[in-house]
Amino acid sequence: MLWVYFDFYRLTLDQIEVTVPAQQDTATVVYHASNNQLIQVNRAAQQAGLKPGMGMAQAAALCAQLTIIDYQAEYETKRLTALANRLYQLAADIVLYEPNGLAVRLDTLVKYYDGLDCIWAALSNELQEAAVNYHFASAWSIEAAIVLTNYKVNQLLHQPQAIKAALARCPLWATQVEPKQLQALKRVGINSLAELLNLPVTELGKRFDNKLISYLCALRAEIVPKRIAYHPPTTFCHQLTPSYEISEASRLTPWLETLLEEFLTYARLRNKLTSHLQFSLYFRDHPVQLLNIQSAMPLSQFSQWQSLLRLKLETLTLVAPVIQTQLNVVALEALTEQTSDFFSNRQHVFAQKHLISRLKTRLGEAAVSTPVAGEDHRISHHLPHQPHSSTNLKHTTPGICLLACKLLSEECHIEYGPVRIHAGWWDDDIQKRDYYIARTPTGQRLSIFKAHGGEWFVQGWYC
Repeated sequence: MLWVYFDFYRLTLDQIEVTVPAQQDTATVVYHASNNQLIQVNRAAQQAGLKPGMGMAQAAALCAQLTIIDYQAEYETKRLTALANRLYQLAADIVLYEPNGLAVRLDTLVKYYDGLDCIWAALSNELQEAAVNYHFASAWSIEAAIVLTNYKVNQLLHQPQAIKAALARCPLWATQVEPKQLQALKRVGINSLAELLNLPVTELGKRFDNKLISYLCALRAEIVPKRIAYHPPTTFCHQLTPSYEISEASRLTPWLETLLEEFLTYARLRNKLTSHLQFSLYFRDHPVQLLNIQSAMPLSQFSQWQSLLRLKLETLTLVAPVIQTQLNVVALEALTEQTSDFFSNRQHVFAQKHLISRLKTRLGEAAVSTPVAGEDHRISHHLPHQPHSSTNLKHTTPGICLLACKLLSEECHIEYGPVRIHAGWWDDDIQKRDYYIARTPTGQRLSIFKAHGGEWFVQGWYC
């Protein structure tokens, strides 16, 4: 067996920075009141000298302008469940370790992904889209993978000798052995994990209880403990807690759209649709305010729901500042002949993720990029490429653009156009062009335009 374990060590901060990007520039920490310790700090707080494990008094002395967020294990558990839903699109054997860890079995996926590298590329791409930070490691058991992750190995190991050597370098504090038993091990002269792994079980059984013996056997992969595999729930109900009270309805947009994205991932897993979304807005001293969004037909596209949500927020009046948001969807509809387009889109989503994973594995991260339509109407002013993202492309923009257009030198047939672009008065680079989509005899589609002198030029190619 081969498992990979992920430790999402700053789930709360990651979620805040996704929904409120400007928060990255403010020193922000997550504070565990019961332990009087900082457990998560962002980059701005690190630059001010703050570190995890520091007390609040010391942190306040180092940074006067500090945003403090109370740690809530229940909140991180819900974020972990949302990540598990995303990864469930790619792998079925998932085990949750609340509040911020999960394990994924890899060996059963090798034949489906044509290699371990493709599996890892698919998982890492999904987590990159989720915008979360994590430590990881792989090993022959979850217990061994957790040890390597706690030691921040951050490597995908699959050879038994490499895993054994990595475990031998780990200290005892990286294990899940209780502090009381760690002290007992030190008293008998066991100061490293390598020494513990080399001892026969019969020797340990004379001095220690069965709990430590079972853990050691699981660490060696001699036994497989019983675990509860994760399965997505039958109904969708997710919550998000903003880091501050929201008084304007328009500022709810990033939080509600995050919940919407999580629901669409959930629905895609089940081949389901819905025509009714119910958001709940929670206040400190007022009853819950419901925000119902309905469509005339079941929808599956994020852009379709997004437009309806934003229209709803334009007319929404809040009775008080919002402290928590929730999305509850119960009325799910099965796919029918009228909604078969959703199934096609689902296939496209999975095929795209798999293709990108294989390309990155074969060509490297830096070699894979996605064309992104720029803000300027003039195609020659667009960037040639940007790192791969989920940005939606404009259909009229060619996938491959030439910054310096070239003369059209082959016969082609115009399929669409013209689309006139007249812009550039603000920077003295005025362009007035009529663009067409043309097709060559070999099937290539080009973006072409005709100059004032009658010459035809190629601006780019459609992929």
